[in-house]
Amino acid sequence: MGMIIGGVVLAIIGGILWLVMGKKAGKLGVLENTETSSTKEVHENFTSMSDSFGAGNFSLFTELKGVAVASTPLEAELSKKECVYYKSKVTREYEEQQKSKDSDGNVTKKWVRKSEIVSSNENTATGFAIKDDSGEVLVDLTGAEIYPIKSFSDFEKVNENNAGGTKVSIGGFSLTTGGGNPTIRTIGYKYEEQSIPLNSKIYILGDANDRSGKLTVSKSKDKKVPFIVSTKSEDELTASLGSSVKGFKYGAFTCFGLGGVIVIWGIIKLILG
Repeated sequence: MGMIIGGVVLAIIGGILWLVMGKKAGKLGVLENTETSSTKEVHENFTSMSDSFGAGNFSLFTELKGVAVASTPLEAELSKKECVYYKSKVTREYEEQQKSKDSDGNVTKKWVRKSEIVSSNENTATGFAIKDDSGEVLVDLTGAEIYPIKSFSDFEKVNENNAGGTKVSIGGFSLTTGGGNPTIRTIGYKYEEQSIPLNSKIYILGDANDRSGKLTVSKSKDKKVPFIVSTKSEDELTASLGSSVKGFKYGAFTCFGLGGVIVIWGIIKLILG
């Protein structure tokens, strides 16, 4: 019976992989079948529909390629470079002493490595827009699937042998580690940042609309429709998605096949006693 249950579990896993594969294949199809528009064409469609149906009724699923601009650019927190979007994170790496007893009651101690996020920030520049040779369109990143670049990565070790702790400063962060707990010792801090640099090439797939009162590319009301803002090119995105689709498909087929074999073998064993 255990083999039959195991086979069924594998088949269920295969079904989950197949569903994920289907979603990724659907997104891949949208990327491949959506024609690239210019910002001028989006504006022209917006003007035409607004004249005919009034404000607040425009919606056009579109693909745009250009560069990232902003009326008020940001300075990234760690890299200190101009950008239209950044997400930074500081992770504390530490060891915690844990005790355990064996069957004879002997106590052993070991240091276990752990981590915790101590700071996380995400910001988008005011007036973020995509610009091409024909003009620009505002972008609202809310709900977007964002593909930024890695703009900063560093690890700083600390020494907590002193009772007063150690001060660590990097980028826009200043942290003081505590030195009073003998069962916890900080190894160091990992600083990470991802961003969309100012004037970097970007690819956008989303809904151009005027729901906010201004022509903006944002997430569609239809949750099944993708909203992508990427520093990767369309070719890079489709190649990555294509590879994922193949991987999930092969994984699903493997689970289905192996699960079926195990279930059949388990049934045979039950019949034969």
